[in-house]
Amino acid sequence: MADLKVKFLGVEFKNPLVASSAEPTANYENMERVVEAGTGALVVKTMTDSEAMKQLSYQTRWRYLNERHEVCRGKIPRCFSFYGRAGLEWRNPEEWAVHVEKIREQGDKENCVVIGSIGGTNVDSWVNLAKITEQTGVKMMELNFGCPHPSQMENTKTGMVIGQDKTVATEIVKAVSESVSIPIIIKLTPQVVDVVEMAKAVKEAGAEAVTLINRFMGFVVNVETGKPVILGSGGIGGPWVKPLTLRWIHEVYNKLGMPITGTNGPYDAKDVVEFMMAGATTVQMASAVMAKGYRWLKKTIKELNEFLDSHGYKTAEEVIGIASRSAMTYAQMAEFPKEKAVIDPDLCTMCRACINSCFYNALSVKDDKIVVGDCWGCGICSCVCPEGAVTMQGGPVNE
Repeated sequence: MADLKVKFLGVEFKNPLVASSAEPTANYENMERVVEAGTGALVVKTMTDSEAMKQLSYQTRWRYLNERHEVCRGKIPRCFSFYGRAGLEWRNPEEWAVHVEKIREQGDKENCVVIGSIGGTNVDSWVNLAKITEQTGVKMMELNFGCPHPSQMENTKTGMVIGQDKTVATEIVKAVSESVSIPIIIKLTPQVVDVVEMAKAVKEAGAEAVTLINRFMGFVVNVETGKPVILGSGGIGGPWVKPLTLRWIHEVYNKLGMPITGTNGPYDAKDVVEFMMAGATTVQMASAVMAKGYRWLKKTIKELNEFLDSHGYKTAEEVIGIASRSAMTYAQMAEFPKEKAVIDPDLCTMCRACINSCFYNALSVKDDKIVVGDCWGCGICSCVCPEGAVTMQGGPVNE
């Protein structure tokens, strides 16, 4: 079996799977089940001094959406959207710290790394929350600069509101990093012009790693009622967002080289591998766990090991960043010859799906056969052919 251990911020994780800060880590009983599932780590529900964010927990609404963004009933598709609202930890920081310390002790016994999470409302409260969290004995903590809901709430300056303000964000990171001795991880929002620039700013201010990325803010409509789903705006993430998340992991990995824990998009073991190949050392999961239950964590770990074994990898660390390191720039791509569509006449049924989708007018019919003219190599025809009769050849295609 492959060795699943990875080292993140100087700490050894028995495997790269992490339960992210969400409902599955919102109380001791839930976190205990995460530990029992065999996960490498968990991030506790975010400790806060924001009364507004505590109260939002009592207005929690969640919906799984299908590919048409309709509310699912019974069957949740593979590429779902997870839409909803939830506040931060509703207990007072000192009370929540008791639960965090208790699960940290349990995690130590089971070799599950417990990661703190905080969300303050001003510099002093961030520092105070960080000190309370450090006293629980956790080995590292996450600063939540990504929660989308404060952007929709008056006078609630935490979460994404911080993550969109580089000046305030770096001031907080500097103050917290100087007040505690354990590493700090910044959970960033995707809703900025450039996540790399924000990651660079918090790194220079004292952050050792980043969590990429939190959810977006969305708005879902029920056309039958003419009203919004769950009354109004909500955070949205899930497997559909994976390519967007992987883009930022790839760029931060390549441009900054700082440790990354990935989140927002992973559904199964294959996704975990994709996150790691893009540059993440550990991968956080929440929405799939909330759909499938805690057993999904155990299943994902098992299948991760099976994947590594079947592909000849001896360790999980081998895959970290391999896709990012082989990615070409647009300028490098231009140095290679274009691919060209090649049609297998034995498989072609003359359905003309390829012709209908060729917007470069490279395909035509001649002598009852589809022929390829001046092909631009875009590859659409190879995707729409129902018989697999079209392949792209002649260039560095790497699908």
